[in-house]
Order: sequence, then C-alpha cells, then structure tokens
Amino acid sequence: MKKYSLSIIAISIILLTVNSFFITSCTKPVANTVTNDSGYFYFHLHTNIYDSTIGGNTDGADSNAAGPGASPWNYDQLGRRILLTVPQFFISNIMLTNASGTMLTLNNVVLLKGLDSEDYYCCKVPVGTYTSAMFNVGLSTANNNMAPTTMFLSNGFTYPSEASMYMSSSMGYYGMVVKGQYDTTAAHTGVNPINFSLSIPNGLTYTTANSVMLPTRGTGAYASYPVYILTKGGTQYVHIYCDYGKLLSAINLKTSYLTDGMMNNPAVADTLANNIPNMFRYEQ
Repeated sequence: MKKYSLSIIAISIILLTVNSFFITSCTKPVANTVTNDSGYFYFHLHTNIYDSTIGGNTDGADSNAAGPGASPWNYDQLGRRILLTVPQFFISNIMLTNASGTMLTLNNVVLLKGLDSEDYYCCKVPVGTYTSAMFNVGLSTANNNMAPTTMFLSNGFTYPSEASMYMSSSMGYYGMVVKGQYDTTAAHTGVNPINFSLSIPNGLTYTTANSVMLPTRGTGAYASYPVYILTKGGTQYVHIYCDYGKLLSAINLKTSYLTDGMMNNPAVADTLANNIPNMFRYEQ
C-alpha cells in the first residue's frame, strides 16, 4: 500500500503550531465549560459550484438539462455540466480570532458537512467581537482512530454510518468525499456523463486535515464585511461558500475521475488536498 505524499502531511500540521489564548470545551451538546457570559456560534455552509448554489434552480442551475432524474445540473469553469451527488467533508480544529488578536480554540468540535444541510452548530463561546475563523478540513488523529459508534459530531449525534466516510478500524475516515457526474461531450449536451468518485483519506497515524484561514473582516479588502459581535445569549453565523468548482478545477475530470487516495491514484488525492483551501470564501 502506498503512503500519502509529503505535501498532504505538511498541510495537516500547519494549524497545530498556532498558540491559543482562550480555550473552551464543547464535548457533546450538554457539556460546556464556558462559565462567563456567552452566546452560540454556528457555521452556515453553502455547497456551491462557482456562483451556483447546489440544490436550487437559480444562479445558472439548469433543472431541465439532460441528466439523472430531475436534479439540477451546474456548470464548471469550462461551461460543462456537472452534478454533485455526494459532497461531504469533516471540519475540525476550529479557531476564532478575537478583535484583540487573540485566538479562541473550540475544542472537540467536529462537523460533517453534507449536501442537504447548511446550519452547523459549533458550541457556546464567550461574548466578544470576532474578526475571522480558521479550521481544518479533516479529522484529528484522535478522532480518526474512533469507531463510528463512539465519535460524536457537534450536534450531539453519533457519526452517521450512511455517510460512507469510514474506511476501517485500521485506517479511519476519509476527510473528504466528492462524487457525481460530469459532462465530457464537445457540445456540452450532458448525454452519457461520466461518473467520478474522489476521496481524500485522513491516513493511518496522522491527519490529512487541510488548513483554511479566512480573511480578517472589517479591515483592508474586507473592510465592508461586518465583524461578528456576539452578545450574551446571542447567536452568530459564519456564512461560508464551499465552492467545489474551485476544488475540482485542480484536476481534469475527463481523465482523473477516480481516487481513493491510497492504492488508486494517490497523486490525484494529493492535488485535491492541496487545493482545498481555495474552495472556501465568505458569503457576506
């Protein structure tokens, strides 16, 4: 069995070196060590292909295009039709930046982003002004070693077995799985599209989590983006586009349409892993 390339391993350890000044525990929904004034923090995650939101018939989605069932097609940067059926990934090691520049680490928060859901509860955090967020795509080594029946997501439910992210007890989970269909016809008719299945594993004894660092809001190029002011008992959402068009632009789906990141095309998984930070941007 081939090992993963060093570039995936290197990306995974970037955020592990960041010092945290405030720490709050969010282990399961009823456990929280925040004793001071606090509020509720969520990620609002949109599944997108460029400017089209997946699951709706707007912004370029074509529900009348040829393709399986009545599901809408979207378009890649070449104007070709693409259909996502399984866009999933884990989020872990979430950190929020306070206006003072200090970091708040959300311990034990694990999110599993799927196709149909957009609101993901993180945990209670202290009141204050927050200017940006960071996170890893994938799991920590400890969570990667957990059986599905013992790993809790931040909504309090155990990992759903139907998510198809689990490999085995010896190998753990995939950090990201992307499946769908792609139009390779010259006329972009969508007839007889090819199936693609792309998986990025967490690995054996390490994590292939990729670091995502969102820009600082309220300053510079993002001066018009309001900061997150969390009040006592209040709620704040970080609205993020998860753009699979940007992710998949790193490869040619016509020739590189299959990888499990291990025996099958590990170089393709490596390319995708390196492109993960490019797929995330603020919605507002």
